[in-house]
Parts: sequence; C-alpha cells; structure tokens
Amino acid sequence: MDILDIIFPKTCFGCGKKGTYLCAACLAKESLEMQICPICFKASISGKTHPSCRRPLGLDGLYSLWGYKRGVRKAILTMKYRFAFDIAGELSSHAAESLGSGFNPFPKKALLVPIPVYKDRKNWRGFNQAEEVGKRLASLMKWDFSSKLLIKDKKTLAQTGLSREQRRLNLSGAFTLKENHFPFNRPVILFDDVWTTGSTLKEACSVLKQKGVKKVRGLTLCRG
Repeated sequence: MDILDIIFPKTCFGCGKKGTYLCAACLAKESLEMQICPICFKASISGKTHPSCRRPLGLDGLYSLWGYKRGVRKAILTMKYRFAFDIAGELSSHAAESLGSGFNPFPKKALLVPIPVYKDRKNWRGFNQAEEVGKRLASLMKWDFSSKLLIKDKKTLAQTGLSREQRRLNLSGAFTLKENHFPFNRPVILFDDVWTTGSTLKEACSVLKQKGVKKVRGLTLCRG
C-alpha cells in the first residue's frame, strides 16, 4: 500500500465514496452551465473574449471546467496546503475527460504554460500544483508543455482577502519571460487551478503578448 493511501485515503471529497478523490457524480454537480468572457465576466460561447472587450495585451478567452465549491474545492485545497501531490493525477485525468467528451476550444498545436509560483513557495510546498496538473493534462490532450517559459521572480502577498484592484497591483511585474524558451507563432494556453478575479492570468498574458505571442487563452480547473 502506498504511504499516501494511508495519509490521504482515496475517498471522494464530495460524498465519501471509496477509491477516488472525486467521483463522477460529484464532478457532474460542479460542472459550469456557462463560460464567461474574461474581461466583462458576462456569458460567452466557449469563453471567447467578446469582440468589444478585446485588448491588445488581453486574454483571447477563458475556459473553466468546474465551480469552485464542495468536493472540487476540498480536493484543490488539500493538494495545495496538505501537500497531497497524488491528487494532481486524478484532477488532470478528470480535466482531460471533460475536455475530451465535450467541446474543446483549444487548438491541437497549443503550448500549455502553467502559472509559476515564487521559488520560496515552491520549495515550501515541494511542487507547483498548476505545473503538476498541467503537465499531466497536456500529455493526455497531446499539447506541448513548458514550465520554463514564465517565471515568477517577485514575491507577492497572498491573493486571498485582497480586492480586485489590490490583486492587480500585487501581481504587477511579478512575471518575466525566459527568452530562450519563447514560443514563436504558437498559441498559448495559460493554465491555473482557480480563476477568481483573473488578475494572475491577465498579468501573465500581458507579459507573453508584450513579447509577441499572438494568441493566449486561459484554462482553469475551477472558477470561483
């Protein structure tokens, strides 16, 4: 038996069913009924940015899989703050299944780039949850993957409890691009676990587009 099965026995965070962290029935309850434009937050087909909302350095769209509540929320928080690395594999499998069974708005030749965390945070946790889920998801979806393109070289405050404007200012200048990993003429999928106000993805997108990336869409497991 794996040591993780003892520390974090596989029971559904939603209903307690044994053998899985998230069962199909509980995940179905968390599915989002609509996608939104990442700029105005109003309903949008497949999460595309509305033509009137487009900005030169802004996201071209956002796609989120589940609501940030109940079982999914517990799974993500347990992975991040109780260091349950094993949950990443199950979340990525569920995400790939969701994208594969319905409408997939992302191009086949996309490059998935996870939102990076500051080095101190990664050293403390032992991993970056967006990177671990993202690389598994990219493999399952047959997308290319790079965790070396973006780096977070500014230590920021925790976003929890900050207003939308405070979040934006907190993240301003937090990300930089490694030029030697630049994805010339590649559509980029920026991946993170949760979308709340969008400050993180928007700041990272701005950095990519300033360097010449043409198309950047956001993908998150959840939308809060």
